[in-house]
Amino acid sequence: MPKAPAPAWRRRKEPILDHYVHASIEAVNGVCDPDTGHYGTLVYTGSETLDRAKEIKQALFRSAYYMHSHKIADVSMSADIKKQPGGTYNVTFRAINKAHARMHVLAKYGEDRSQMGLRS
Repeated sequence: MPKAPAPAWRRRKEPILDHYVHASIEAVNGVCDPDTGHYGTLVYTGSETLDRAKEIKQALFRSAYYMHSHKIADVSMSADIKKQPGGTYNVTFRAINKAHARMHVLAKYGEDRSQMGLRS
């Protein structure tokens, strides 16, 4: 007998944009920039309203978090919204390699977490 779908409180919020996170990684053949840890920069174009662009930006962050927390990909996300001359909005985004980001933080602040401004 098939399992029932997940309860509403456990379902992922739409839109689910995991494929956009993967596209950022695949844009550079899965190799992040050695200096910044960034993968390929992509643009989600044609959002009619600022609210829709914000929804897309949040969905990208949720997808990257989901992928990280479920060990699909060790990534975070960077995204910016820009208004276009025609009145639409574009969301420019890129995945970021979390292992590279961790090394950067350790190199900059050392292992003393009190110097990082982070919770211990």
